[in-house]
Amino acid sequence: MKVKPWTWVALLGVAAVAALAQMQSKGPEIRYAELSGTAGLKGTAVILTSPGGEHEVFLRLEGLRPGSGVYANHIHYNAAGNASCQAQNGDKIIGLANLQPDDKGVALAYTRLPASVKYPEGETYVNVHANTPNPVGASIACGQVEKAGEYK
Repeated sequence: MKVKPWTWVALLGVAAVAALAQMQSKGPEIRYAELSGTAGLKGTAVILTSPGGEHEVFLRLEGLRPGSGVYANHIHYNAAGNASCQAQNGDKIIGLANLQPDDKGVALAYTRLPASVKYPEGETYVNVHANTPNPVGASIACGQVEKAGEYK
């Protein structure tokens, strides 16, 4: 069977693309947290860590009262590496952009963190705090951070 020249070109092109894909660096590491809280609050946090060490954090929370102001939120961790929502024992934090609900009670936030901010070892959680009586009050929604894997 005779193979046409364009077939060889196509096969070489596919082989080249496959080789380049294998040589590329790893994709971002993906973590997530399903948040739940008081009065039916629920949401999701997604944390992407690039191969260079930068982090992007996307957070969505629904069920807040429209017009209720801004809400502080953080990634919590501790020296023992066993921080948990249930125990609320994350005495160290990485600050994230404030949440502010829209007219439907949904709040979105995006935070970009430089590589100099290292993601903590061990267990971590994302906590959203009440904004009364203090600007950073008690926990109103929390989610344990899980590692989803690596995007390839």
